[in-house]
Amino acid sequence: MTADILRDKFLAFFKARKHKVIDSDSLVPKDDPTVLFTPAGMNQFKKEFMGFDSGFKRATTSQRCLRTDDLDKVGKTSAHHTFFEMLGNFSFGDYFKKEAITWAWEFLTKELKIDQEKLWVSVYQDDDEAYNIWKDQVGIPEKKIVRLGDKDNFWPAEAKTKGPNGPCGPCSEIFYDFGADVGCKEKICDPSCSCGRFVEIWNLVFTQFNRKEDGSLEPLPNKNIDTGMGLERLTAVMQGKQNNFETELFQPLIKEIQRYVGLNPKDSQKFLYAVADHLRATVFSIFDGILPSNEGRGYVVRKIIRKASLYLISLGIKDPFLYRLVAIVAEIMYKPYPELTKRREEIAQIILSEEKSFICVLGSSEELFKDKFSEFMTKPYPKAVGKIAFLLHDTYGIPLELTRQWLDKQGISFSQDAFEQAMEEQKARSKAGSAMKGDVFGSKGLKIKVKASKFIGYQDNSSEASILVILKEGKEVSEISSGDNLQIVLDQTPFYAESGGQVGDIGKLINGKNLFEVTDTQKIDNVILHAGKINSGVFKKGDKVTAQINIERRLCIAKNHTATHLLQAALRQILGNHVQQQGSLVNAEKLRFDFTHFKGLSKEETARVEELANSYIKESQAVDFKEMSFKEAKQAGALAFFEEKYGENVRVVSVGNISKELCGGTHLTNIKQIGLIKIISESSVASGIRRIEAVTDKLAEQFIKDQEQKAAEESRKKNKLEELKAQEKKRSMEINKLLPAKSTELSQNSVTINGMNAVFSVESNLDLQALRLLVDMIKKETSRAVVVLGSQDGSKASLVVGLTADLCAKGLSAKGIILQVAALIGGSGGGRDDFAQAGGNAPENFALAFDKIKDIINKL
Repeated sequence: MTADILRDKFLAFFKARKHKVIDSDSLVPKDDPTVLFTPAGMNQFKKEFMGFDSGFKRATTSQRCLRTDDLDKVGKTSAHHTFFEMLGNFSFGDYFKKEAITWAWEFLTKELKIDQEKLWVSVYQDDDEAYNIWKDQVGIPEKKIVRLGDKDNFWPAEAKTKGPNGPCGPCSEIFYDFGADVGCKEKICDPSCSCGRFVEIWNLVFTQFNRKEDGSLEPLPNKNIDTGMGLERLTAVMQGKQNNFETELFQPLIKEIQRYVGLNPKDSQKFLYAVADHLRATVFSIFDGILPSNEGRGYVVRKIIRKASLYLISLGIKDPFLYRLVAIVAEIMYKPYPELTKRREEIAQIILSEEKSFICVLGSSEELFKDKFSEFMTKPYPKAVGKIAFLLHDTYGIPLELTRQWLDKQGISFSQDAFEQAMEEQKARSKAGSAMKGDVFGSKGLKIKVKASKFIGYQDNSSEASILVILKEGKEVSEISSGDNLQIVLDQTPFYAESGGQVGDIGKLINGKNLFEVTDTQKIDNVILHAGKINSGVFKKGDKVTAQINIERRLCIAKNHTATHLLQAALRQILGNHVQQQGSLVNAEKLRFDFTHFKGLSKEETARVEELANSYIKESQAVDFKEMSFKEAKQAGALAFFEEKYGENVRVVSVGNISKELCGGTHLTNIKQIGLIKIISESSVASGIRRIEAVTDKLAEQFIKDQEQKAAEESRKKNKLEELKAQEKKRSMEINKLLPAKSTELSQNSVTINGMNAVFSVESNLDLQALRLLVDMIKKETSRAVVVLGSQDGSKASLVVGLTADLCAKGLSAKGIILQVAALIGGSGGGRDDFAQAGGNAPENFALAFDKIKDIINKL
């Protein structure tokens, strides 16, 4: 029985028992800071477990999950994975242990026809209720029911003694017995033994307690059911395999690698298994918008790719190869994820880029080693070297063996203990990062009971409404007359709450002379919060108010939001259908759109995107809105944003045959209202993600006008500069024509000091270059010459000293002279023995400088 059949059978089984089939959530937990990735099926139902009514009490899913706390075990065992699918059925205050246990047994033994003799179960040591259900109602022999403790059969593990606080409870696990000839082969062996004979296939969690701050457990008013069964493990059991990697979920990948390297199936098995696993994790991470980077989730994905690349190198594959396998993953997972096929080229390109980057890192490791370890060549510190070696391994993916070879070659001492200690510390951080933080169901939800707000802002800009709740500093109050941190909940409202990248509306709530200024609108648990302050009067719970949005601002936002849809359509047309939205911001001033693309846009590409988007506007197409099921929307080709969690019914915004997207934002009625789109920037956000920013309508026109004025001003400055340069050149040519005559004149007027021919003159109309030329001319006409010339330009003074070669040969130095007198003209100087110069701000002191030089010459 294939994995696809098992998945369908499981969902159909529980659908027939009045469970709502919910699509898998993203690997990126939305509004859940307690975990880095989605680690289990229950994560998307935290609000329901806490009592939030989503319209259903029973649910079933096949959830894609990612866990990294046992990353180094992947490939070495038969069942450890980073990415896996978890089948689950859930009850939110509806059925409890009896139904959960009997349905699980029915599915395994009746639906899948697993031999009952092969199944064992465990229960929590104190859970007599579950024990008796298994024994009396299901009919399992007592010898096959094992009681286990807090670590194995309580969720979260050891929560009673170690926390976290919040909902918790005992669990019961179902095990498959591979037989007495597997594992330890001891006569007394049961699921408590870790020899491998027994493999857990299903965990049933009975959430019946609330752990309090003092560690005590109190019964929950509504008891919940949370079950999880690994699809990969169930598939292996159903196919008679003891190893998950021997199923069709992994074998096509493994065989393709073997075909490429020509390996015997038993050779380097752990590397083959790890690569197949890591590639699945990478593909689905990128599919869910997690791109390789140096922080957060992206860092983990980059680390997984680099570990897989190292395994491939160990198999003899030194060139990029992972990216070639993406199409195989898409084919294996086509049944549950047909969208993966459409995005396989985009995902492959991102992986290829990462592989090339890592190969480059390995190729430049010599320089990296020198940078990190050079100080230890003269100052041995083995512990520090060991920690840095781990940093290179963990951050850059550089194998320890490569680092050790270089260190040995350089004679640098290394501590293996320090390396392993750093590794253990990182494992602890990783486990902490993937474990739950704070309370089990840490929630951003409201702490008040209030019905969901009715949003009427698609049709109306103002409406009459009643105040349901008033919050001050986050606490519910009955009335308000002052304060800043205020929030009001209405029964219905035209105010759009921030979501989908669009900012919340602002406006006013009016009750006679009482005025509440709304400065922001947010939404929590389908409750719309009007945040702001009182400008006048008093507001009470139950008051009738008129809710008015800022219409002009809403229109500007709508122009930018509709323009965003047109830009995505233009980007996909110009760059390709691999372009997918990765984020956006739409406010009244501008729009920002993040999208997948492998390189920066050229000026020509940016211009073509802008031109195409504006050509759409000229078509004056109407904007159409339709409500339909999520499935119908996807079948109709509507684009969805990966980070959004869509409900069963969605709103589709269409613009003719130009654009069709799932979107809950506010839009125009016709795209001609946009007027004009102007892209103002294009940049990189992360590896494989680009960002464009744009403005529309009047702001676009103003931006273009400003750019034209800026260009005109720059052109004017350029022309002025060129004009000044031409004038200066002309002046220099005219002066240069006069220099020979001036040289002769000054040479003839030289004076003899201490046997040297000295020339002193201030030439106020000459620049430094002309002074230099004049010095050279005089030196050619006069032997044993000391030439000292000054020039004044406003308050700036320039002084030059030149010596002929015969004086330099006797040890005289123009530089030595200029250094002694530069301070007199208020500056400093330098140069060579034959020529030196100084600049200052005291031209009135040229006479003092000349006298000083004469005194220096006299004393030589």
